[in-house]
Amino acid sequence: MKQYSDAQLLLELQSGNDSAFQEIYERYADKLIAFALKKTQNEDEAMDMVQELFLSVWKNRYTIQVNGPLEAYLIVSVNYMAYKWFKKQSKQPQSLNDFMELPDMAEDSTAQKLSFAELSFLINREIADMPEKMRQVYLCSREQDMNGQQIAAELGISHQTVRNQISSALGRLKKAVHHYYNVIPPDKLSEFLLLIIFLRLL
Repeated sequence: MKQYSDAQLLLELQSGNDSAFQEIYERYADKLIAFALKKTQNEDEAMDMVQELFLSVWKNRYTIQVNGPLEAYLIVSVNYMAYKWFKKQSKQPQSLNDFMELPDMAEDSTAQKLSFAELSFLINREIADMPEKMRQVYLCSREQDMNGQQIAAELGISHQTVRNQISSALGRLKKAVHHYYNVIPPDKLSEFLLLIIFLRLL
């Protein structure tokens, strides 16, 4: 499958083709490990991050959606994992924007910046990192379109607790995406703003 483009490999992967997955791994694993190593200065952590990423790709092979260059998606994913690792290590990078600097790619300049798909990925990771109760309340509100009273009844908590949890969840997401304003390509700004409006962050 070496002659396949990334787009073709993704289609094959989404159909469950393990050869496509193997080709993606062989095509990008070494570059991702080198990139993670540059960020973490820790070989074991770098290799673990890349293995975790590819495990996630395989587990989600039937539903994975990548709008834009595959390489950019993978690099941004590892980039974010490295940033989360630094936070857990109580280290202080200058800013998240520094972490978002991507290596040179064969694609056009848009591939070096966050696309709508990558931003969505980062938001999903932030939701996954929320405390359990906060995540439950948020998902009930945003994915099941339940109102505050319905959520309170469903989860056995007060209406005020629901309001507090949603407010805290949106605050976390607003803080997360704030770091990325400067790296959204101009042709993606409208999609980005629509996403923010959807999340009710403005």
